[in-house]
Amino acid sequence: MKRALYFTIIYLVSLLAGTLLFASLFMFSCNLSMFVTGLPASFFSLRFFVSGLIITFPLVCVIVQVLLILYIIRHPGSYRLSFILYLIFGLLSWLLFVPADLKLYNRYESNLEETRVAMTSSGFFRKEAGGVIYYSRIDEYGNADGLFIDTSDFQESGNHVVPFFDVPAKNESAFPYSDILIKNSLEPPKLVTYPLALYSALLTAGEYSAALGFLAWLSFASIGLALLSVFGLQFASSWKLANVAVVITGVVIVIVINYLYYMNIMPGLFREISLKLSWVTSIKDPFIILVNLAIGLLFSAFGIFMGIYRLNGTYLLENEE
Repeated sequence: MKRALYFTIIYLVSLLAGTLLFASLFMFSCNLSMFVTGLPASFFSLRFFVSGLIITFPLVCVIVQVLLILYIIRHPGSYRLSFILYLIFGLLSWLLFVPADLKLYNRYESNLEETRVAMTSSGFFRKEAGGVIYYSRIDEYGNADGLFIDTSDFQESGNHVVPFFDVPAKNESAFPYSDILIKNSLEPPKLVTYPLALYSALLTAGEYSAALGFLAWLSFASIGLALLSVFGLQFASSWKLANVAVVITGVVIVIVINYLYYMNIMPGLFREISLKLSWVTSIKDPFIILVNLAIGLLFSAFGIFMGIYRLNGTYLLENEE
C-alpha cells in the first residue's frame, strides 16, 4: 500500500511539474522568437503559456512513463504492483489524457503562427545576404531609411555603401525569429532542433488521428502500447545503469520507427506493404499498428523471460546465503 501511494504521488507530481516546466520553456521560446533588439521584452505571456501546456503535455506523459520505469529500476520492490500501477497510468495517458489534450491543440495551434512579428527596429547593424543593413528610421507602416553595406567583395572598386529611403523593412532571413540578431545568437543546435522536429511530426499525426475519432486514435495510440512494453527491458542486465540505457534506447527506437512511418520515410518494400494493407483493411494505418504490436510483444516476451530469470536468480542467491 505504501509503495502504491509513493508510485501514485511520483506520477502525479512528475506530470504536474513536467507540464509546468515544459510549458514555461515553450513560452520563453515563443517570447524569444518575438523579441526584437532595442524593443521592450516580455517575459510572461499567458497565451503562450496555455499553448505550451497543451502542446507539451503528450511529451511529458511519455517522459513520466520512462521516469516510472527508472524509479522501479532504482527502487525494486513488488514488480507485480508496480506493473499494475504503471499499466493503469499508461492507459489513462493514451486513452484519456493525450487524446483529450490533442483535441484542444487545434484551437491553440494558431497562436504559433503569431509568434513572429514583421516589424524590426532601427539603430542596429544586421547581417543580410551579401552585406550588412542599417535602418536609421522605421515608420509605423514598416517603411525605412538606412544604408546597405555590400561586403560580398571589397576588392572590386566602387561604392559599397548604398543609401535607401522609404523602402519596406524586411526580415525574412530571420525566420522563424523576428530579428536576425536574436537568431544568430540563440538559434539552437541541430541536436535540439531534430528531436523537436520529430516531436512536432508525431504531434501533428496524433492531432489528425484524434480529430478523426476514437478508432482512428487507437491506430495512432499503438505507439503508446509499444512504449508501455518498454517496461520489460528493465530486466536486461543485472547492472542498473545498463538497464537504464536499454530502456531509453528502447523508447528512442519506438519513437524513431513511428516517426519514419508518419513522415513516409520508409524503404520501398515497407511502403508497398503499408499501401496494400491500407487497401485491404478499413483500419487507419494498419502497418504501423502491426509494427507497434510486434514491438510490444517482443519487449513483453523479453521482459517476462528475463524477469523470471532475474528474480529466480536473486531468490536462489538469497537461499544459498
